[in-house]
Amino acid sequence: MRKILLILLILGALLVSACGLKRSNPLDPVGNPALEIPGTPSGLRYTTSGSGPGTKFVNLTWDSNSSINTDGYYIYRSLAYFNTFAVVDTVLHINGNLTQNFIHSSADDSTVLPGDYWYRVSAFKTYHGGRLEGRFSEPLFVRLP
Repeated sequence: MRKILLILLILGALLVSACGLKRSNPLDPVGNPALEIPGTPSGLRYTTSGSGPGTKFVNLTWDSNSSINTDGYYIYRSLAYFNTFAVVDTVLHINGNLTQNFIHSSADDSTVLPGDYWYRVSAFKTYHGGRLEGRFSEPLFVRLP
């Protein structure tokens, strides 16, 4: 009985002390309400190169975010929907454009080969403490012939 009481007392002390968590991350939107969280990119679509020989590419386009909360975008790619997505490049936000785009080409990246891929995009805002990244777009299936 004493052991159970002691365990409950320790758990209670841990819970009470955890409530006083200090937020020291300068990019934590909860700890710093002045931060603008980048919007989630939407309207992700694509075109691809033809099935013939030559340079292979995937041209991604998406609807622009507001320049108030977005300085650029991370482009991610995966080999399957539930696999890990890896950053393939960064694109700076172009003010005034209704859409943004990125061309993933075999001329610049030897991993752009015929096959099935999943792409997604996230926006970021640059602050003095680094880059604050927003939520990912929905994954987009791309078949490169």
